[in-house]
Amino acid sequence: MDLLPSTRTRYLLLFICLVAVVALVEALAKAVAGWGNSGFAVTLWACFGVAYGWLLIEPMVRALLLKRMVAGAGRQHRVRRIGAALARVSGVAVPRFYVYESDKFDVTVSGIGEGITILVSDQAAGMDDDRLESVLAHEFGHIRLRHALIRLTIYGSLLSLVIIGHSTAAIAVMANFFVLWTMRQMEFAADHDAARMVGATRMRAALAYVGEVLGDIPASQTVCSSHPTFRARIARLNDQTTLDQHTRGGST
Repeated sequence: MDLLPSTRTRYLLLFICLVAVVALVEALAKAVAGWGNSGFAVTLWACFGVAYGWLLIEPMVRALLLKRMVAGAGRQHRVRRIGAALARVSGVAVPRFYVYESDKFDVTVSGIGEGITILVSDQAAGMDDDRLESVLAHEFGHIRLRHALIRLTIYGSLLSLVIIGHSTAAIAVMANFFVLWTMRQMEFAADHDAARMVGATRMRAALAYVGEVLGDIPASQTVCSSHPTFRARIARLNDQTTLDQHTRGGST
């Protein structure tokens, strides 16, 4: 599993590789085939298709590999019990849960529709009930808000843009920044949805704890990350809580 990059690293590498590949294809097209012919369009489509295709299937490949590292039955049962209770509160179908042996802290959602699985590392499963429930509630937020389908739509739209517009390296740069920005907004939205289930105070405490365990993202790298900083996520929850309080107060 160490051969597969982390979420942050995956997006940063994808960004760099896309720019390099598109710039190279542009140069070859201009030097050899002439700008704008059908061969250039097909080549550019293939480059983007491979890159974004891997981005889509990598979580599923990762999930299959992790399922071969199943942890003890005790933690499996505890995670499934807490997850099943959250599913009833959130109104979504109970997903599959797998706790896998790892000394790394990780909780993630994989799959779409009936194939949704929540993967929890052994270290993450060792959290107390309040923290574990809050972290799982965040993943349920992704499920309830259909973020996986939104990502598929965004990627499909960008691929269509490449075909129609004969994309340049500049467009590739902007497209990847847009994808990363969208992913960060999804994290904020999932936090807010989780706060509605477990309470903003517990959600902020869980984010602060996970931030201490994982370490926060340097501010200079945020623009190339799929996740906001934990500081920003906690601040956003504070702002949203204040707004909700004002809204309820004004409606009474």
